[in-house]
Amino acid sequence: MTTDDTTNRIPERRDIDQALKWDIDRVYPDWPAWEADFKTVEAGISGFEALRGSLSDSGAALLKAIETVHETARILDRLHVYASMKSDQDTRVGENIAYKGRAGTLAVAFAEAISFFEPELLAMDDRRVDELRAEEPGLALYDHYLHDIRRSRAHTLSASEEALLAGAANMARGPAGVFNALDNADLKFPMVRDEDGADVELTKARYNRLVRSRDRSVREGAFKGLMETYGTVVNTLAANLDAKIKSHVFYARARRHDGTLEAALHANAVPVDVFHSLVDTVNAGHAHIHRYTALKKRVLELEDLRDHDLYVPLFPDGAFTLDYDRARESLLTALAPLGDAYLGIVREGFGNRWIDVHENAGKHGGAYSSGAYGTDPYILLNWSGQLRDTFTLAHEMGHSAHSWLAHHNQPYVYADYPIFTAEVASTFNEMLLMRHLLDSTTDRRRKMFLLDFYLDMINATVFRQTMFAEFEYRAHRLGEDGETLTADALDDLYLGILKAYWGPELEADPVHSARTWCRIPHFYYNYYVYQYSTAFAASAALSRRVLEGGPEEREAYLGFMRSGSSRYPVETLADAGVDMTTPQPVEDVFRLFTELLDRLEALLDDSHDEEAE
Repeated sequence: MTTDDTTNRIPERRDIDQALKWDIDRVYPDWPAWEADFKTVEAGISGFEALRGSLSDSGAALLKAIETVHETARILDRLHVYASMKSDQDTRVGENIAYKGRAGTLAVAFAEAISFFEPELLAMDDRRVDELRAEEPGLALYDHYLHDIRRSRAHTLSASEEALLAGAANMARGPAGVFNALDNADLKFPMVRDEDGADVELTKARYNRLVRSRDRSVREGAFKGLMETYGTVVNTLAANLDAKIKSHVFYARARRHDGTLEAALHANAVPVDVFHSLVDTVNAGHAHIHRYTALKKRVLELEDLRDHDLYVPLFPDGAFTLDYDRARESLLTALAPLGDAYLGIVREGFGNRWIDVHENAGKHGGAYSSGAYGTDPYILLNWSGQLRDTFTLAHEMGHSAHSWLAHHNQPYVYADYPIFTAEVASTFNEMLLMRHLLDSTTDRRRKMFLLDFYLDMINATVFRQTMFAEFEYRAHRLGEDGETLTADALDDLYLGILKAYWGPELEADPVHSARTWCRIPHFYYNYYVYQYSTAFAASAALSRRVLEGGPEEREAYLGFMRSGSSRYPVETLADAGVDMTTPQPVEDVFRLFTELLDRLEALLDDSHDEEAE
């Protein structure tokens, strides 16, 4: 159940079927159990001072320090994940928000307590580190970890300066918290008309459905209702984003990086040329995007194509939906090329209550996969009954399976993975699902619908995210130049990029379209969105290898998923079979996009010929 059928309002959490809610009691059975681990971490933090100055004493001393830090971090991760998921179930519950805040504060205290560690390690010369490594065989596990720290020598400060930066983290995360509170709890969206003429309460999940309505007045009403709500706090959101970007500028300069982009990409050793190549390659391919925009305008028979028209399916008579049970069945069939072991992980997720399926009042919007080392990899959804929800399920299950494989094949130190590779596993699943759906239908209209859906997927995941990445980069450059990011400045910047991407056929609304930046939470994540685009390009290449290859190609891909962060992400992908340091993967996405356009237009022409006869 997703709504109250008599009022069209969002149900309370207590009204959702228990089987369709995640079981996070397996993380902690209750808050007292959480509190016990909280006190363990507090006690551990107070003991870190005893480790200061001991790292170079012996190999055993260094190993003890590393293991103590990581064991405390492992428990802290669990505390944070549980408190965050409890809070996200219903963001109106103050108690859960308070626990989440305590976990965040504890994380800052932990960072302050270990702030001596990296500067002290970096103060050792390489010869001494090699001596300690030879003296203590247990340090062999941490070779990559130690190398990763030591490559950051030029960007690591003194112990006291590191402690100061760690202590500032609470302030630096403030803007993201403000946005989250506004976006998920405080902003109240209006009642709008649906396709049946009924007044419904607008939510972000419902917006994603209504903006795809065949009724133009419905999608226009949903678009304006959403954007006008954000517009009521546009100056607050501009000041808030300005503050977040200024914090990124501060940290980049404090750590002696050339800029915010260099600082953000340094953590995962991703060359900045990968980012610039993506933006340059997509900009060079604007004509292909404009071709798709023109096709939308022609098929929809519109004199003026608007922002709210970009998302409506072009062939609604071929549209279909899958309920949650059928979606699970389709996903299992689609993922069969990955083998029985992988399917076993997916089945466990479906049967063991990893997934929180439906929307409820106060629930965090969107979707994500979350978990900690030693817990299930949980999934949050807001199921609204669209086909798109099935792809979201595939996407998040990709993340969860990735986590399961990494956690079961890597020690804690390497069990996590960066976003640069995380989004490969998720979009890979989406591509296998799309391949399955296209191959399993002979109906022309359904095939046209799916081809359009696929084009929209590439549009949303590669082109639109690159557009966001370019906006983010240029906004950060303004921040680096000392500019204040006002609402007008951000509107102008976003509108200009929007027009360039979608081309002359789009008549962008100078107010509502320009303010789309207001509602994008990823702009608070510090150069996050470009990785959706690079990941799609990588997953397109890898899925083609798996589908066209044999056991060797499948094993290479599963090896990538098992590797966690035991290697740098660009190297990990190269081992799996794709080189992201070249423009080739993104250029191949444009080739795929053009092939899909050709197939769709050929089917459209055949359909017109039949109608003419």
